[in-house]
Amino acid sequence: MSASGYCLQHDLDAVISRTAGSWENFRGVSIFVTGGTGLFGRWLLESLLYANRQLDLRLKITVLTRNEQAFRLKAPHLALDAAVDFVVGDVRDFTFLAQHYDYLIHGATTSADETFRGEEALQKFDTLVTGTRHVLEFAAQCGVKKMLFLSSGCVYGGVGEPVTETYAGAPNTTNPDTALGQAKRAAEFLSACYAQKYGWELVVARCFSFVGPLLPLDIHYAIGNFIGQAVRGESVVVKGDGTPIRSYLYMADLVVWLLTLLSHGRNGEIYNVGSDQSISIRELANLVQGIICPDKPVIVMSEPAYSVGNEVRNVYVPNVTKARNELGLDVWTDLEAAVRLTAASVTGAAACQ
Repeated sequence: MSASGYCLQHDLDAVISRTAGSWENFRGVSIFVTGGTGLFGRWLLESLLYANRQLDLRLKITVLTRNEQAFRLKAPHLALDAAVDFVVGDVRDFTFLAQHYDYLIHGATTSADETFRGEEALQKFDTLVTGTRHVLEFAAQCGVKKMLFLSSGCVYGGVGEPVTETYAGAPNTTNPDTALGQAKRAAEFLSACYAQKYGWELVVARCFSFVGPLLPLDIHYAIGNFIGQAVRGESVVVKGDGTPIRSYLYMADLVVWLLTLLSHGRNGEIYNVGSDQSISIRELANLVQGIICPDKPVIVMSEPAYSVGNEVRNVYVPNVTKARNELGLDVWTDLEAAVRLTAASVTGAAACQ
């Protein structure tokens, strides 16, 4: 692999540049974030706090977390930032603060690690649905003006082609593996009801698949597993037959999408969030192998199709015409560059100059 290295600051500068038309909407605001210590949350915090310092935005961010100490150990530079404070608790029953917040970003759900360890469908469903209702009750109390709900493309069910936001299909209600999709649909409904009742703006981001620094490399994400195997100098192993179709948006691009949706997304609208550049799993494995470990083979096991904690999908790719046309959003980082940057962040090669 080319030792071009990785520099987080370069990504954060790109985020600021691509959201140049949004930052005045964040000046002096307060934001409450659930799911702020997971993959999406870490990237949002890195970007918001960097912009806060660079642009003197006077942001205040409160993060709900189940384990503040663990986050302080993982990301002390974020935890110690004066613009951040924490509420410790479970999304389903945390104690409400007597404070006002302008924006609310709700991304809390069952964690990827819990899904990988086989969390029960009912537990997954309850965490999201009960948790969302509790968050919405808090939003009503703290007087939010706008909420961004981080939903998922799994609300569409097992679709066989790239889907638009108007697709009316849904996950199979008799399949417990659709728990996340069922719960996200219910949470979208609850969010819309509360927004209408209490008069705040709501934007729903239906998020698909992503790649970038901080992505777990040892659980159920195919691209994470491939990159992890490759940087360890192992063969790249495809467990299935490699025919499912996926797409991946780079994490820094994702942050631009989410901040733009929060700032400029139309009230009551749903937007697909992801890349529309399709690739098969076999092609993905070959891409990763060619970039990182060209001397190692790609092994296709051709095991029966299986998806940890989710419905099996042959195609999981969004149609993002709406976000592209309405908000000027795009896939700025191609997949080859995204894989290189993710691998470089793992190997520790520095490139900040």
